[in-house]
Amino acid sequence: MATADLSNTLGAEFIGGMISAILYGITTLQTYLYFMNYPDDGVAVKLFVMIIWILDTVHVSFMCHALYYYLVSNYGVASPWVDNVWSLYASITVNLCIACLVQTFFTVKIFYLCHRRLRWLVTIPIIVTILAHLGFGTVTVTFLFSKTFSASSQLTLYSVTTGAANVMSDVLITIALCVLLRKYVSYVVCSRAKRLINTLIIYTIDRCLLTSFTGSLVTIAEVVMSHVDSNTSWYVAIDFILSKLYANSLLASLNTRNYLRSRESVEQAVFNVNTIQFASSSNSWPPDNTSRPESV
Repeated sequence: MATADLSNTLGAEFIGGMISAILYGITTLQTYLYFMNYPDDGVAVKLFVMIIWILDTVHVSFMCHALYYYLVSNYGVASPWVDNVWSLYASITVNLCIACLVQTFFTVKIFYLCHRRLRWLVTIPIIVTILAHLGFGTVTVTFLFSKTFSASSQLTLYSVTTGAANVMSDVLITIALCVLLRKYVSYVVCSRAKRLINTLIIYTIDRCLLTSFTGSLVTIAEVVMSHVDSNTSWYVAIDFILSKLYANSLLASLNTRNYLRSRESVEQAVFNVNTIQFASSSNSWPPDNTSRPESV
C-alpha cells in the first residue's frame, strides 16, 4: 500500500503533463502560423524555429514516456518515483536546451540593437548567466543520470543554482530590451511609433513574467522538496511546463510582427481619413459671410 500522497506525486506529474500537452499544441500552431505568414524571413531564423519545435516535440515524447512508465507500467507499485525513469531526466535535458537557445536568440537581438560601443558591455553579463545556467544545468542532469542520490544536498545546490541563473538571465534580457526600446522612444517624434514601441515593451515584460516567475517556482519547489517534503513531484510538473513557455515566448515575438504592422497601418489610415474629412469640412463652408450665396 502506498505511503505517499499520490496527489502530490503522480497526480502532480499528470497535471503538469496535461498542461504541457496543451501548450505544445499552441507551440505547433504558432510554428505553422510562422511559416505561413513569414515566408520572407531568413533561412537562419526559419531553421532556428524548426529546431525549437523539434526539441519541443522530443520533450513531449520523453514526458509522455515518463508518465506512461509511472501511471501504466508501474501501476500499483508503492513508490515508482524512487527509481526515476531515464526519459524523465532526458526531458529535463531537452528543457535546458530550449531555455538556453531561446535566451541566446534574444541576446543576439539585444546585441544588434545596442550601439557598437555598448554591445559587449550589455550582452556579456547576459552571456555569463546563460552559460552558468547551461553549465550548472548540465552538471545537474549528469548527476541525475548517474543516480548518486547519496549527496542530495549537492544535487539541491546544483539545481537551485541552475534555477537562479535561469531567472537572472531572463531578468537581464528583459531589462536590456526595455531600456533599449525606451531609448528609441526618446528619439521618435511620431506618436504612433511611440505607441508601437510601448506595446513591444509590454510584450517583453509579459514574457519575462511568464518565464522568470515559472523558473522561480521551480527553484522554490526544489528547495521545499529537499528540506520539507521529499515525497512531492510538483517541481517536475512545473518543469514540464517551463520549456513550453520559452518556445511560445519566442514564437509569439516572431508572430506578432504582422499584427503590429497592421495595427500601425490601420492607425495611419484612420489618421488620413480624419485629416481628409477635416479638410473637406473646413473647405465646404467658408467662415466669412461674404462668400455665402445671398438669398433671393
